[in-house]
Amino acid sequence: MTGRPFSPPLSYRTSSRRYALKLERSEILEGRCHKCKKWVPVESIKDCEVKVKELFWWKHAATCHQGSQVPGDDDFYEQDDVFCRLQELGL
Repeated sequence: MTGRPFSPPLSYRTSSRRYALKLERSEILEGRCHKCKKWVPVESIKDCEVKVKELFWWKHAATCHQGSQVPGDDDFYEQDDVFCRLQELGL
């Protein structure tokens, strides 16, 4: 375990579900995994809001990625104004 965030999906698509029940989504958002190349559902089939939207991607990534990162995704710091200012201060 590195403690670093998982790489996000390479791309997204919306797939329709044929036999959705009354309280389920008729369409579901899926993300493409960089390691196994599968389309993984990134939201629940239940038509309700969840507290942690990334939960479904995290579950897949924890079992599939095993420390694998997308090339170029090895730096988890975003070089924005705050990052540049902290770098100038030597923090």
